[in-house]
Amino acid sequence: MEGEAQKNQVEVLKNSGLLSEFVRSTGGNWEQSDIESLVAKLREENITVTPEEIGTLLEAEKVACAQKVTDKKTEEEVTVNFDKLSLRKKREFLGREIKKSIR
Repeated sequence: MEGEAQKNQVEVLKNSGLLSEFVRSTGGNWEQSDIESLVAKLREENITVTPEEIGTLLEAEKVACAQKVTDKKTEEEVTVNFDKLSLRKKREFLGREIKKSIR
C-alpha cells in the first residue's frame, strides 16, 4: 500500500503544475536554495515525494519545456509572408501544409 500511496503523490505532483512553473521560473538552471524552496512549497501543498523523485521529475520537466520552446521556434520559422509570394509559391506552400495536416 505504501508504494501505491507514493505513486499517487508522484501523480499529484506531476499534475499540480508546480514543476513546470519551477522550471520556467528558474530557466532550467536551479540552485540548492531553489530546490529547498520547492520542497517547502510541496510540504505546504501536502505533497510528499522523495528528493530522488523530485530530481527525476524536474529533469523530465526540463526536457519537456525545452522541447516546447524548440517546437514553438520551429512553428515561428514556418511563418511565411504571403504578400511577398507569387501565386504559384502560395499554392505550393498551402499544398504542403494541407498534406502535413492530413498525415
